[in-house]
Amino acid sequence: MERGLLFNQIRQNGDRYLKLVETLISQPSVSATGEGLRDCARLVEGLLEDVGLRVTSYEVGGGGPIILGELNVEAHATLMFYNHYDVQPADPLDRWSSNPFQPTIKDGKIFGRGAADNKGNIAARIAAIDTLLSLLGELPVNIKFLVEGGEEIGSPGLERFVNEHSDILFADGCIWEYGHVSRRGPPVINLGVKGMLYVEVEATGVEYHSSLGGIVENPGWRLVEFLKMVHGVDGRVLVDGFYEDVEEVSDELLEMLDVVRLSDVTPEGISTGPGNVDEKKLLKRLLLEPACNICGLSAGYTGEGAKTSIPSRAVAKLDFRLVPKQDPDKIFQRIESLAAGAGVRIRKIHGYPAARTQPDSYLVHLVADTAREAYGSEPVVLPSGAASGPMYLFTDVLGMPCVSTGVGYAGSNVHGPNENIRIEDFYKGIAHIALIMRYFHSYLR
Repeated sequence: MERGLLFNQIRQNGDRYLKLVETLISQPSVSATGEGLRDCARLVEGLLEDVGLRVTSYEVGGGGPIILGELNVEAHATLMFYNHYDVQPADPLDRWSSNPFQPTIKDGKIFGRGAADNKGNIAARIAAIDTLLSLLGELPVNIKFLVEGGEEIGSPGLERFVNEHSDILFADGCIWEYGHVSRRGPPVINLGVKGMLYVEVEATGVEYHSSLGGIVENPGWRLVEFLKMVHGVDGRVLVDGFYEDVEEVSDELLEMLDVVRLSDVTPEGISTGPGNVDEKKLLKRLLLEPACNICGLSAGYTGEGAKTSIPSRAVAKLDFRLVPKQDPDKIFQRIESLAAGAGVRIRKIHGYPAARTQPDSYLVHLVADTAREAYGSEPVVLPSGAASGPMYLFTDVLGMPCVSTGVGYAGSNVHGPNENIRIEDFYKGIAHIALIMRYFHSYLR
């Protein structure tokens, strides 16, 4: 397909395609609270139907409905897209320069909650289908579109859905939900995601005057002591057995990092902590090693001024980013045992294993080659992203290769205030998906 013809078609319909993004952003769909999920699901259903997909909606008992769109052109190859229409809460609202659910175009960017994660990518993939239909008359590949409404809260119900409907979820490969353009300019392609274990830890007691602190146990200190048992000052997780299933990173994966820069995978202004650490070691730690993070921490009075009291409750929320072979359930049992001995309660909120597609997969070659054509630069191919997601359901349960690419960039501020995508990246992302669909069958052979 001639690149100029493809981009001309996209730009001629650019305003209409941007309207898709604006329409999706305008409909709140916050899975943490449930706000607008079903309205957004119906919206996505309509947008998929507009480009010819047959759509079925499934209630899964957590988050919003799962939407499955199918377009069968009787081709000998089937490509799946995985996306999610739910978004993170927009808080803190006072740090947004505009209403997060009223999309704003400024300085060549479109701002709004979900612009990059994940509504801009949904729009780009729908626009790519529309573009190919306009240029070719029909698609050269069968399409399945799985769009869920609970990714931001751990994809409740997705595992059961996949297991119960595996007979209708067959595909030869899957394009995952997200991706970005690096600070250097090239597009970044991820071959996997980390796993996740998210827990809440609680220590409780009785609120007393702080003058009794010398003789009364303080839940805040008890929680702090437990956290010190979990995570060391060197960044390693101290839980017994945490690393026992972690395999040594292969030379092949390490060699992939030779052409990667930290700026390719991190946002602007990021601080990597104290010390001068070799950049490749930081990349290995970020992409290929497990980690533990404090996501939330609270105890006692944190308002203005002073209140001299011993808190009755201290809470921490932790996430553990896992690598292939680590079992989140097994790790939770180890942490649960540690918590019992430390006098704190622990609750698992969600978790799932890591996933990775092998670098020699046909799908990796296809996505990289078409990225080169769409973006006009050599893509950065990562063995895994640092983020997490339920990709294992596609790679391990459904048995298909899965590669991630998308329309974000290093300044998209995903999950934060003023989330945005650049319009030019959006257009290139449409072209990239269109080229993947155009040449999918030829690479599959």
